[in-house]
Amino acid sequence: MTATAGRVAGKVAIVTGGASGIGESTAKRLAQEGASVTIADVDEQGGKRVTAEIAAAGGVAFYVRTDLSKTPQIRRMLERTEARFGRLDIIFNNAIWFRHGTATELDEKDWDLTLNVGLKAVFLTAKYGIPIMRRTGGGAIVNTASVHSLVSFAGSTAYDSAKAGLLGLTRTLAIDFGPDVRVNAVLPGAILTPLWDRLEVPAGVRRRYAKMVPAQRLGTGQDVANAVLFLASEEASFITGTSLVVDGGMLCRAE
Repeated sequence: MTATAGRVAGKVAIVTGGASGIGESTAKRLAQEGASVTIADVDEQGGKRVTAEIAAAGGVAFYVRTDLSKTPQIRRMLERTEARFGRLDIIFNNAIWFRHGTATELDEKDWDLTLNVGLKAVFLTAKYGIPIMRRTGGGAIVNTASVHSLVSFAGSTAYDSAKAGLLGLTRTLAIDFGPDVRVNAVLPGAILTPLWDRLEVPAGVRRRYAKMVPAQRLGTGQDVANAVLFLASEEASFITGTSLVVDGGMLCRAE
């Protein structure tokens, strides 16, 4: 791969939560299509692994350890990216932290951390990242929302609130910063990532989720990465302030 070939050739992208799952798949997809990619994640081992794998495949990547709940680290992520590559064209806000619980069960600190990583950090990357984008002509922001943005699930108090809030933020940013910066959201459904293994989701539950969707399978990180690539590319030059559902048809079902 080279920086002169591909759908995002010559662009510079930041992928938050890029050390695994959807973030990893998207970072690799953007690099495959010609972008130089900053991997931002608290997982240093995973971030360095993904960076090395992109380089081994002929791409360009850079790892910055970033805690998205801390404003100085968000600013450092953006500043180091500009210093390294001289520009910023794409931000994929993908990182999330969450803990399930009803409103009476959930600790306030867990609510705060979920909203800080999943919503406030997106505001801050826009606040400090859009001026960098505008210095070289603008760019595209893609936010990872969720089917949880549109429908809610029991016990997902903080997560569903953060994901619903992302849709409002996405629309407002699109209005405020067009035409220089396009801002859209992807809404993944049941996407099989290493998180499922860490949460020890049983095989029976995985099969049940797969049967819930017309596609009759769980999604993959690559499914979401392809959607992000489209929204970040010039193929989507007239698309902003909208949401692209990537759920295998899950939300089509009434039952």
